Amino acid sequence: HGIRGVLVKFIDGTHTSGAKDAVTAGHDTFAEIDATDLATVMAALPQYALTNARFYCSQPAWSLIFERLAQASGGVTKSEFAGRTIPTYQGYPIEISQKMPTSTGDLNNKVMIMFGDLSRAVTMGERRGITIATSSERYFELDQLAIKGTERFDINVHDLGDNTNAGPLVALIGFTS
Repeated sequence: HGIRGVLVKFIDGTHTSGAKDAVTAGHDTFAEIDATDLATVMAALPQYALTNARFYCSQPAWSLIFERLAQASGGVTKSEFAGRTIPTYQGYPIEISQKMPTSTGDLNNKVMIMFGDLSRAVTMGERRGITIATSSERYFELDQLAIKGTERFDINVHDLGDNTNAGPLVALIGFTS
């Protein structure tokens, strides 16, 4: 009902400064993304958004990009030495979300991962909290109650930058040619 999410807005043609194509042509699957691609998307983020910056990706992206790069550099991260298993890359936390692309195939012209401060780019508003209503009459003949729960909210993606300046959240886009 009118909510346009981050993944849709990054590829709509009006936020190109923060929507970075993979550096090398043909890097359109998670297995092809390299450290240079990640450095390019990190470099696109404005300095003011670095304080709370993190990566956002799916579980397949975590495994096929970040864990692969960690294995290539010796396999043990600083957080693993400390006894923690918090996913990080270059000191930035990684949030795993299955709302991000999970396909291990071609992701040409699609957001593969995001980097930045989501709280500066997106706001969730609640018009009315959760309300619960019950009726003991609706299913009277079956000795049951009817229970209905509703909530009204909206999500506003308000700052992804524009075609000149990147916003507080940037994205890596799969690039075929």
